[in-house]
Amino acid sequence: MRLALLSDGRSPHTRRWARYFAEQGDELLLLSLEPIVEQPVPARRLGPALKPAALATTLALPAARRALDIFVPELVNAHFLPNYGWLAWLLGTRPWALSTWGSDVLVNPRRSALHRWRARRVLRAADCITSDAAMLTEAIQALAGPGLPVLTAPMGIDRASFAAAAPALGAPRARTVLHNRNLEAVYDLPTVLRGCARWLAANPDWRLRLAGDGSQRARLEREAAALGLGERIAFLGRLARPALLAELAQAEIYLSASRSDSTSVSLLEAMALGAYPVLSDLPANREWIAEPPQAQYFPVGDAQALSAALAAALALGAEQRAAARAANRATIAARAIWEENMGGLRTAFLDLIARRERADGAQRAQRGGGRR
Repeated sequence: MRLALLSDGRSPHTRRWARYFAEQGDELLLLSLEPIVEQPVPARRLGPALKPAALATTLALPAARRALDIFVPELVNAHFLPNYGWLAWLLGTRPWALSTWGSDVLVNPRRSALHRWRARRVLRAADCITSDAAMLTEAIQALAGPGLPVLTAPMGIDRASFAAAAPALGAPRARTVLHNRNLEAVYDLPTVLRGCARWLAANPDWRLRLAGDGSQRARLEREAAALGLGERIAFLGRLARPALLAELAQAEIYLSASRSDSTSVSLLEAMALGAYPVLSDLPANREWIAEPPQAQYFPVGDAQALSAALAAALALGAEQRAAARAANRATIAARAIWEENMGGLRTAFLDLIARRERADGAQRAQRGGGRR
C-alpha cells in the first residue's frame, strides 16, 4: 500500500502510526504543516504553521498537490479533522481516510457555527473515518449524521511493552503519583497541583511526578512553588518512550485530570503496566473502567474531589490495588493490543483501496464500451 499521511510531524502519535504501516512493508510519505521530528518514514514539511491555521492549510495546497503528484498514493490518511482533514478534502484525492483524535470532534466544532459547518463538511466527504473510542464514534455521528460509518479502533499498547511489564507487576512499587499528559490547558494541571498539594500534605512520604511538557510549564512550576510542594513534585519534561514506560511500571498511582478525552493511550499504558488509575470522570475513561475499585473517579475541575479520590485509592490497600491491577491488565489484553487493533484498521484501508480500484475499472470499461 502506498499511503500518504497528512499529520503533525512533531507528534509521537504520528510517529507510532507511521512506524506501524512501514513495518508492514507499506510505502509512506508524511506531509506536515509543523516541523518534522524523528519520524520513521520519508517526510516533507509543507510550509510554516501560520495563524490562523486555515490560512496555513490554504497556502500549503500547491506544495501538497505537487508532493502527491510525485508520490501517487493509493490512499490519503488525514489525522485531526480541522486542518489535515480540511486539507485532504481540498486536495480532492480519492480515496481518503480521516482519523479523528478526540478534541477535533469533541471541542473544535463547538467554537462557532463556522467550525461546526467545516467539521460536518469534512466528515461527510471522507471515504473512511476512524475513531479510537465508542463515545467519539457517537459524537461523530451526532455531528455529521447517524448513518455515517465509522471504524472504532483504540490505539492501545504494543505486544512487546505489554509482555515486558509482566515480571514487574508483582514487585513493590514506588510511592509516587505519575501524571504523564502534556502540560496544556485541556489536561487541567492547576486542578492536579491543588488536589495533590492537599493530599501530599497528609501523606508526606509520597511524591508527584509530572512526565510531559507544554506551553504551561513555567506557570505551573510557579504555582507548584506557591503551593509549597517543593521536593514533593518533580517536573520530568518529555520522556523517551522507554523511560516513560519505566515510570508507569514503577508508579503506584496514575493520575489524569483531563477536561476532554477520547480513548487515552496514556490510560491504556497505565492499565497495562500496573499503575492504579485516578481519573477525571469522562465517558471515554468509563469505556475502559466502569466503576471502582478498578479506578477512582473525580468530577472534572474539582481539586478537593481529586484529593479524596487519591485518599480512596490509598485506602484500598495493597492487595485490593493488586487485584485491580490484574483486572485492568486483563482488559488491555482483551481489547487494546496495538498490533491487533491496527491490523483491523489496515485491512479496512486495503479494502477501501480495492473498492476504489474496482470502481475505477468499471468506469474505464464503461467508457470503452461507449466508444465501441
